[in-house]
Amino acid sequence: MDRSILFENLQNFRDLGGMTGAGGRKIKPGMIIRGGSLYGASEKDIEKLSELLELIVDWHLPVLATLTEGVSREKEADKNSFQKFMMDPQGAEDYMKKTYAHMAVSEFALSQQKLLLERLLNPGRKAVLFHCTAGKDRTGGFASIFEAILGVDKDDILEDYLLTNEASKENIDRMIAHITGRPGLDKERVIPALQAMFGARESYFNAFMEEAERVYGSLDGFMEKALGIGEEEKNRFRKLYLEP
Repeated sequence: MDRSILFENLQNFRDLGGMTGAGGRKIKPGMIIRGGSLYGASEKDIEKLSELLELIVDWHLPVLATLTEGVSREKEADKNSFQKFMMDPQGAEDYMKKTYAHMAVSEFALSQQKLLLERLLNPGRKAVLFHCTAGKDRTGGFASIFEAILGVDKDDILEDYLLTNEASKENIDRMIAHITGRPGLDKERVIPALQAMFGARESYFNAFMEEAERVYGSLDGFMEKALGIGEEEKNRFRKLYLEP
């Protein structure tokens, strides 16, 4: 099932509806949407968003408390990470893995996720969109958590996370071409480093999951101890967001 939502100028938008959750029940379509940047939306894009959405949640502030604690797509954070890792593909990948692992334990990140979860317990008539600049790190992390709460299989959660590479390919290719167009760059090192920073990778997903399980004993333990989502709360979400 293609869950993509296509726009004129926006990329990496998709409905979580249609994914298989607990008991083989599907997530209801038109209730929760994940996406990338809204910058550059055309008039038709804005009209379509207005038709679809009840609420937009923009991860504008870093999900992590400081720039050095993880990925923020703010200009200063991008500049710092580029300067440090643009010539170091392995360093860039290691940085991203550490970032994802820290997202599982950062009190600030978890507090922001809990706020959105509380809002999602009171759905409106139309969908909620949660998004960030790329729709990969902050958005991908929360999507993975919410899908797990709804009982989506781990392999399916990973598949949804990795869809960002396909959905954002045009933007990623354009950014890499722009950056590597500068004279004097060692493209054999710069291109894979940028791909590591811009792409969604299984190793990043695993870094988050493994840290959550290491610290809290299991993914269920993470949801209960870090987010306050026990069996009662899971059942509330599943009643709201899964088809009968």
